[in-house]
Amino acid sequence: MSKSYENLPGAAGKARFFRPSRYDAIEIFAGRPPQLVFEDEIFDLDNLSARGAGCITRRRADDNAYAAPGAKGVLRLTQQGRELFLGAARKARHHAGPGGVSAGFELEENSFDLDWLMRENASLLARIENRAAQTLEPSVEYKTFCADASAFIGGYLQRIQQYVGPIEDRLNEDERNDIARDLADAAEAEWHEILREGNLLAARAHGDKQKRIRYKSFTERTVTQMLLAGPGWARCLFKPAGYPGDYKIMNYGYEQKPEGEKVTEKFLHLLGMIASQAIITRMEMVAQLVSEYAMQRRTGRGDEFSITSVGSGPARELEDLLETTPEDVRWAVTLVDQEPAALDYAFERVANLPGRDRINLTGLNISFREMLRPTPDNAAFMNNDVIYSSGFVDYLNPLLAQRFIKRLYEFVKPGGRVIVGNVNDLPSGMIWPLEYITDWSLYFRNEDDMRAMAREIPDAKVSVISDPKEAIYFLVVEKPEK
Repeated sequence: MSKSYENLPGAAGKARFFRPSRYDAIEIFAGRPPQLVFEDEIFDLDNLSARGAGCITRRRADDNAYAAPGAKGVLRLTQQGRELFLGAARKARHHAGPGGVSAGFELEENSFDLDWLMRENASLLARIENRAAQTLEPSVEYKTFCADASAFIGGYLQRIQQYVGPIEDRLNEDERNDIARDLADAAEAEWHEILREGNLLAARAHGDKQKRIRYKSFTERTVTQMLLAGPGWARCLFKPAGYPGDYKIMNYGYEQKPEGEKVTEKFLHLLGMIASQAIITRMEMVAQLVSEYAMQRRTGRGDEFSITSVGSGPARELEDLLETTPEDVRWAVTLVDQEPAALDYAFERVANLPGRDRINLTGLNISFREMLRPTPDNAAFMNNDVIYSSGFVDYLNPLLAQRFIKRLYEFVKPGGRVIVGNVNDLPSGMIWPLEYITDWSLYFRNEDDMRAMAREIPDAKVSVISDPKEAIYFLVVEKPEK
């Protein structure tokens, strides 16, 4: 449906520089903005416009040590000790709070050349990172493994270049897809072995922060660079939605089909799909556990079960639910996600499913923190038969995960269940391709870690089960009947 002008979202989704003239420093400076120095005061740059800057500092200091609003002085932008800008400025605002100090500055005479600053900052970081990388080396065993993995990928790329490249312009889309699938099928068994060894080596280093940094840095400079032409790998690494695991990435995993223009792109993408096959088994396992719950309680008299998916994404499991339960079983489904586009996709897909009339669908576009607060919106979660979350708790630290599970448990009715999936830390899992190749940081949990998430619920029946690929653990927390 066409929207009226007053309802249009404006520049949302357009390139940053089409927006008004204040820019997020993290975004425009590739995650490493310069520092702002005003006289003797040192700040972290927060945002920037052509004529001014906003900044913060977490450093504890007597407020008297800072210049008051209206003060004039010399403002500098520095990166790793090198000066990128110097000019006269006035402190426009200053606020000191328990978390630190925030301040704003206006340039007095000249202005920031944003394009030049971005280029110079990037060039400087590239040179510095190249020198620093020499001191961030992992073990010889891991370096050898990455070399072998790169050689394996490179061998297939060379084959494509030698045999397919000369005729690729004559191939249509279907023919390119078929060649990419054939190559991926040929590579799959050995690629699985490489993934398994990578998981094993990464898990050994993962508990040591400095080792983890070294191993990830080396992996991104070697194996990652071999794979980035694959659209799935690139989307995971660069995270265009602003965070990993957006619904488009999930759909890549569910659909397992070639993406890209060239055979090389399609083949590399399919290597990523092989690495992410557990996304499918995770979805199937969630549907199975929810379906089993319903079948155990089904009376055959038109039962309706209330379920909620937290961090629902595209909600592809609803298709399996409809397929695996009888026609007299109905579902009142609430999908909760922070990404409106994911909810749009899920609603549109469900609307076209066979048996759509068996689902009463509601969507909530709220944040995780809103779920933890006792707000009126949370009434939508009360008295659920099942609340499940298949890929959300992976992002939560242990204390926050415990709090979250306890909150979900409060929402289910007596006899109800909370079902939570989490990537594991086994060699059969995904720690190497996710964390080390694509910088997709998660909490990779073992069985004890899973049970610990329900530690604050002493009256619950707690079990941990695995998906068939042994890549995902599921915590099942059952509330006793009254």
